[in-house]
Amino acid sequence: MSDKKDTIKKKIWFKDGAVELNRIIEEYNAGEDILYDQMMIGDDVWCSRCYAQLLEKHDLITPEELAQLEQGLDEILELWEKGEFQLRVEDEDCHTKIEEYLIERFGDTGKKIHTGRSRNDQVLVMMRYFLKNKATKIRENILDLAEYFLKFAKEYEFVPMPGYTHMQKAMPTSVGTWASSFVESLLDDARLLTVITDEIIDQNPLGSGAGYGSPFDFDRDWLSEKLGFSRTQINPIYCQNSRGKFEGLVLEACCNIMLTLNKFASDMLFFTTQEFQFFKMDDSIATGSSIMPQKKNLDVAELIRGRTATVFACRQEIATNTLNKILGYHRDGQEMKRPLFLGLRYTDMSIDAAKAIIANIEPNEEVMIESMIASPGLFAAHKAFELVKQGMTFRDAYRQIGSNIQGIEISPEEIREMLKQSTHQGGTGNLQLDKLEEQIKAMR
Repeated sequence: MSDKKDTIKKKIWFKDGAVELNRIIEEYNAGEDILYDQMMIGDDVWCSRCYAQLLEKHDLITPEELAQLEQGLDEILELWEKGEFQLRVEDEDCHTKIEEYLIERFGDTGKKIHTGRSRNDQVLVMMRYFLKNKATKIRENILDLAEYFLKFAKEYEFVPMPGYTHMQKAMPTSVGTWASSFVESLLDDARLLTVITDEIIDQNPLGSGAGYGSPFDFDRDWLSEKLGFSRTQINPIYCQNSRGKFEGLVLEACCNIMLTLNKFASDMLFFTTQEFQFFKMDDSIATGSSIMPQKKNLDVAELIRGRTATVFACRQEIATNTLNKILGYHRDGQEMKRPLFLGLRYTDMSIDAAKAIIANIEPNEEVMIESMIASPGLFAAHKAFELVKQGMTFRDAYRQIGSNIQGIEISPEEIREMLKQSTHQGGTGNLQLDKLEEQIKAMR
């Protein structure tokens, strides 16, 4: 049923007559959008400031009017930072609330800030500016985590550890090799996010209007430089069509980050079981059971594993939202903010959680060595290689060693020496941790 009794307020887009808006429709239209807009008010204020400067540059407002608008925007920013600039359903979005504040504060001057501008390209540039800065922060967090793993790899570089294939013990490796694998994976994750940010996200859509430009000779390249973007997104239709595409690319990078963290979490859950006990975990990162006094659970790793699926679902929701739409702005595009913010938040939180895990575990060297010695087949390939070095063909050595697996005997000292003999780039005796450290520094 339609209920027009609970009228909200006159909208900025009303014409001569006021329309009584249905409260149910208004709340449905707003959805959760204002919750995410509330977090991006600072971004919109910055973009509005630069746009006001563009208007002054093209003599559409006077220097005095620009000063008033900048004063008003400063006031909004200060109120927002103090928690006193809060969006309500009837405000529709942060763009309208900011403009209404400027109109109430400065009258006709406030009415000029929207000249040649649409809320459509305001939405785009605010999100683009937010994403650019957020991606930079996530990249720095990735590099911080890479340093945590690098420190761990250096500390336990030659601690022996069984390597697995098909869930079975396969060949000897080291804790240093295991830990530094995550360093290199995270570096690739950071590179992907950097490429997406620098080559795709870092372009300015503001000035494209509602998707079809405006009848003003605006210098959009000048505006891009003022905003802090490396270049201008040129075609106004593509500016609108890129909504969802760009957000999805950032979440694609987040999915790759989560894949790395998921692998780490899965390893930790496997190797901290009572059957393995390859790593000891500090009580500060574990949880217990309400009924079983002995339980010590690594719940945080289980949640990283589960939230990887959530980030992937967020990326898919954005992709699905963009399907089957003709050119131009569509209101349901606002529904992409929820999965975007959730995906970004879970990614950032999971990086921090992984830091806490790696900082509060240590390898149980004795247990791992015992596990290796108890499985002589683990050293079969290396024993075959020793025969190859003596002149035997590999296939003959393979058969000879394979026919007498239980006859393989090895000591802890021999295991450590075996690890140090693998000196190729990336081998257990040549992990090139210094090179990885240089790569981290170069990406800062």
